[in-house]
Amino acid sequence: MKKAKKTKAVETACTKAECKKASPVCNKENNLKKLAKSGKLEKFVKAKKANWDHQSWLVLCSEIVEEGYEPIDFDQVGLILENCKVEFLR
Repeated sequence: MKKAKKTKAVETACTKAECKKASPVCNKENNLKKLAKSGKLEKFVKAKKANWDHQSWLVLCSEIVEEGYEPIDFDQVGLILENCKVEFLR
């Protein structure tokens, strides 16, 4: 007997139909939008005066999870954070 091959789910950008099904990708995108609108990242940048270390980043990530923004793409969070830093330094 041959074993069936397991397929991996591929995450792609969601469509409106997928949003209605609350796909994991859609949830990540929605959570990212909610976090961006919350002001939390701007407050973090201001509190750290646009200068943070890896430990501070890990604490921020932990807070994001604890506050219910998961699932979320932390690479995208980092990009938003860097944009906030640029705005802060202007």
